[in-house]
Amino acid sequence: METGKPLTDLSYLRNLTGGASDKMSKYIRMFLSGTPVSLQQMEMYHLNKDWSGLRQSAHALKPQLGYFGAKGTESIVKEIERMADEQSDLEKIPQYLENFRKQYEIIEAELEISLKELGN
Repeated sequence: METGKPLTDLSYLRNLTGGASDKMSKYIRMFLSGTPVSLQQMEMYHLNKDWSGLRQSAHALKPQLGYFGAKGTESIVKEIERMADEQSDLEKIPQYLENFRKQYEIIEAELEISLKELGN
């Protein structure tokens, strides 16, 4: 992860919403409220060795991360999905979940700034 370079790029979201700041804000707020819950679920699925649940939660997050141009973070989640699906490299999942958590914190801060800039 490059220092100083934003993890998000709102170009796709801007395109998707036609640049309507109210719609952009709505998508950002939904992501900011839903992602922490998804992350907690993924951690719980991992602890319970519920690989199907972990795979499904990771799968559901990928397009959301794509909306915000968070490609690096999306690749982490994609790898979690793969490991859970194949039930391989399971010992690596905690580190990937931790990396996702750290990147989400940065994404959250970036999106909070975007919300202020959007004025909503």
